[in-house]
Amino acid sequence: MRAEEICKLNEANFILRHFVDLSARLLPFLDELQRKKNPTREELNSINRIIEVFENHQFDTQTSMNLMNSNVLDLIKRSYENISQTSYFLKPGQPNGCLYHFMCEHDRLKENWFLIESN
Repeated sequence: MRAEEICKLNEANFILRHFVDLSARLLPFLDELQRKKNPTREELNSINRIIEVFENHQFDTQTSMNLMNSNVLDLIKRSYENISQTSYFLKPGQPNGCLYHFMCEHDRLKENWFLIESN
């Protein structure tokens, strides 16, 4: 593998990590907002902006398997779909299983990234 190919893989990995971290912040917030029975105008705007992020992202779930040996993109996709379809019907505090699985995988990946950066 040439240096140029390694640089491209590192860049792709960096971009993917950024998207995974961003999703770990946005999806729980979207879940919280979607559960509100009477959201404010600002909250509705936030919901729409978050939805745009995920609707505009082309999910190729195989990418995370290839770069990170993780199904994290599939978990993000399923979490987003689940939140957009069911969060309104969940009670506050009631867990969202898909989101929980994604957050667990995010925590595992963060630990791996920390260990890699430590070496």
